[in-house]
Amino acid sequence: MKKLMLSFLIAAIGGWLPVIGGAAELDKEFLDALPEEEQAMKNQVDHWGLPFSDQLRRFINGRNRLKTQLGEKTPQNFLVGLQHGLEKVPLNKYWFKGEYANEIRLAAAKNEYENFQVAVLPEIGKALHDVSLSAGPLDSTAGKGAIPAENIHIYRVGYVKTNPSRYPVLYTGMWPDILLPNDSIELSGTDLGLFWVEIKVPKDAPSGDYEGALSLEADCESLAINLKLHVYDFALPDRVPFPVVAWTSPVFPWGDRMSPEEYRALAGEFLEHGIDPICVGRDFYLSEESDFQIHDENLEYCFARGLQLFSIPQWGNSPERLKTYVDHIRQKGWSDKALIYIGPDEPTEEMFRNQNMPLYQKFHSLYPDIKVFLASECHPDIDKGCDIWMTDVSTGKGPQFATENKGESTLWFYFCHLPIRVDLCRPLVHAPNLEIDNEAIEHRLALWLCWKYRVEGMFIWAGNQEWKAPDLDRRDWEQKGWELPAEPYPFPYGGTHNGNGYLIYPGPNPSIRMKIVRDGLEDLGYLSILEELGQNHPNRAFRKDAERLTSIPTTVLVDPHYFNKNPRALLEVRNHMANLIEKGMTTK
Repeated sequence: MKKLMLSFLIAAIGGWLPVIGGAAELDKEFLDALPEEEQAMKNQVDHWGLPFSDQLRRFINGRNRLKTQLGEKTPQNFLVGLQHGLEKVPLNKYWFKGEYANEIRLAAAKNEYENFQVAVLPEIGKALHDVSLSAGPLDSTAGKGAIPAENIHIYRVGYVKTNPSRYPVLYTGMWPDILLPNDSIELSGTDLGLFWVEIKVPKDAPSGDYEGALSLEADCESLAINLKLHVYDFALPDRVPFPVVAWTSPVFPWGDRMSPEEYRALAGEFLEHGIDPICVGRDFYLSEESDFQIHDENLEYCFARGLQLFSIPQWGNSPERLKTYVDHIRQKGWSDKALIYIGPDEPTEEMFRNQNMPLYQKFHSLYPDIKVFLASECHPDIDKGCDIWMTDVSTGKGPQFATENKGESTLWFYFCHLPIRVDLCRPLVHAPNLEIDNEAIEHRLALWLCWKYRVEGMFIWAGNQEWKAPDLDRRDWEQKGWELPAEPYPFPYGGTHNGNGYLIYPGPNPSIRMKIVRDGLEDLGYLSILEELGQNHPNRAFRKDAERLTSIPTTVLVDPHYFNKNPRALLEVRNHMANLIEKGMTTK
């Protein structure tokens, strides 16, 4: 029997060898067709671990599929690829993992943003000098009107070169993050060009199907990108009532202080993405003169754009000095939206008991209507040192323990890549976070975690407080590229954290991360609508389906350190929710 098995194995190996040799010869043909500088990649793998030979094969197969689809309309000098917004597209054209196609199908609720990406990949050995993308309207296939072209916003995607980190990432190098105003781009070598396309469905848009096209122009060649959009028969609110807040700063990276108008533009960009720039309550307040003019103008500007919460000035151990300020916001009717951060920040248990708790009691004896928030590990009597307790999902004994031991405090999740004075229940880097080199799905699942554990808010460190790096001059960053600090955080912190502390770029220019956070907020809108329908629906089967989806299926998320990184699962659940919402609204 052993001899028979050995003979079979030898025969099998002998059968494989010619196949292996044939494949190697074919791969060499591909390689020899490349420019010399591209052949230098022959011994590399991409961010998914795909050998360069198969990257090249995938590129050529994509070209062939396009030729089959487009026939004589096939461009001669470039390929086009389409990708949803939950994959970050690397700069190397051979690493592209989306679809080689010129048609995409999307679905969205009324009053919702939906996005996708258009990649322009130069043909092998080609350079492109003038690549542009423009949008036309989307017309209802039922003749019910149109979504105007001005509701389709196109950005150029800018890349940031990350530094080697101690946390696991797909690769170190050029990551997409910056969203710049739409303009033409120039491409050469292995670089692709990437556009981010964002559609805002009007609140009053009739439900149903819409069709239209984007126009892609590249060096006198043109191609239509066909867009099909289904609009669900329900609407999201203007602002999903779940607070997402971030610290902001009125100072540019090069040290200049913003004018009130520049600061409002920054705040407005955050609010456009559902994020409260909470420092609006303390920046531009001239305490020495008790001058509230610019302060009030800033707050009124933000309230008009959906601001839910703001942070008031801090006075250390002398909260009595806040009386003039608090009296003013009470008179304006704003105190119910006011928060104050009382330190020490991220205290040890001893610090919390000896410093945070006494100061909290002193503050609340003076201003019982102002809520105190604090980032901290869970300490005994946590609710006696803050009204809103913020914890990282990896900190202490974990989020389930936090929900069960928050006392009377309101629990929020805190997303920073560098909490200190804590212990961890699981690796911090295995949980969703908001770094440039985190995968896109992680940013969106941060919001789903908030829903799963029924926390009532989310704090992000930070909006733009890490713009200024002492070893960098970012004054001309749009020409030189946005650089990241090469030096790691010093003790008591540590390590390299690519993008920690900001979600936006000067301009203001939003980031892909901001877009995905807003997408996650809109997912919470779906979950809220479906849960309310399920609680009151007369059909038992509908209630059961609604409960299954609003409990977050394990195909998407089990816990903060065990979740599905394939975006398909989340997108499928989201579509199931939308269909169930429509069904529930017609049968309730």
